[in-house]
Amino acid sequence: MNGDGHEHPRELLGSYLLGGLPESDAGRVRAHLDACPSCRGELAVLTPVAHALSEVGEVGPSGLPPQSGPPPSLLDRIERQVRDEAHDRRRARTLRAGLAALAAAAAVIAIGAGGVFLGGSLAPAAPAVPLEAVAVEELVPRTQADADLVAHSWGVEVKLVATGLEDGGAYRLEVLGRNGDRFPAGAFLGTGDKPLRCNLNAAVLREDAASFQVRDAAGQVVLRADL
Repeated sequence: MNGDGHEHPRELLGSYLLGGLPESDAGRVRAHLDACPSCRGELAVLTPVAHALSEVGEVGPSGLPPQSGPPPSLLDRIERQVRDEAHDRRRARTLRAGLAALAAAAAVIAIGAGGVFLGGSLAPAAPAVPLEAVAVEELVPRTQADADLVAHSWGVEVKLVATGLEDGGAYRLEVLGRNGDRFPAGAFLGTGDKPLRCNLNAAVLREDAASFQVRDAAGQVVLRADL
């Protein structure tokens, strides 16, 4: 312990709350807390943070690569809580050591659980979606369109981006199968010169899909693409 006997126990409070101290050090911290109201107050500030961080190990998926330390955003957020709770600079400085230990311990828990911190919560890394670029043929003037195709286990998804379709006009997209069957994929309204972006789904597997077409309310084909 240093000086007034406070500095060393304060540095151990974070590890003490998460059960990371050997029994000899834990016993020394308990003895100090029995005699020190100031440290008991700081322990009360740290306790809800420790409880929140300890839940990290209960929710993360497995199989993600290890990280080298706590995310900076997490530590920044914790330090902001310290500033809100502490009314003088000395208390904020001494509490920071315990909170940093909590953040580091939480990062270790997250690594063991295979989790990644995103905005303060655990979330799995989103899998990349394989996109198949499709060349779209525009059959009416002043219309431009691009599309990507996504093959799913339940069918195909057409990600359509277009401009020049009549503002407020009704359109529908259908996928044509290799055997001539038609598979409706959904309807949408045109947006004129504003970019239109929509995802349309058809219940036909990729290997059975030959093309798609977009028809207007009168049944005229305005866009088409071979798949």
